[in-house]
Amino acid sequence: MNKYPVILSALLMFGGASVHADGYGTDSGDDAKSKTLLQAEALMTKRHWASALPLLEAYVAGHFDDDEAIAELGHVYAQLGERESALQTLNSALWMNPRSLDANYYLGEFYVSQKDRPRAMERLAALDRICIFGCSEYRRLKKSIASMPGAAP
Repeated sequence: MNKYPVILSALLMFGGASVHADGYGTDSGDDAKSKTLLQAEALMTKRHWASALPLLEAYVAGHFDDDEAIAELGHVYAQLGERESALQTLNSALWMNPRSLDANYYLGEFYVSQKDRPRAMERLAALDRICIFGCSEYRRLKKSIASMPGAAP
């Protein structure tokens, strides 16, 4: 899949992202997580995806450079079965920050849910490169892939 339509549509979707020359999103200057984002994350912890969605969408609309929040939004779309929105949003987060643990993990889990083992393995390999000494995202994705039909990674 050509990445440029995903990037362009994500920029349009989020009102035009401000991106550094190195490809990483800029910091909005707001160091503390907003109340909206904290509420959305609390709902996600309880698996209340539909309730978290409008909060995340509102937060991302005002913080379109927050690749982690965009990855969380993509994860919520995936949990709600909105495959195209999930894929587009997760790829946008990954484009903004290729080393994002959340974006790589959630995209890998999305591919597991779609039974796309090769692409899930690509995200696992990316996490392996990022997590030099291992991390929970790598271990959880590896376990999910191992539970897919076929040989374990």
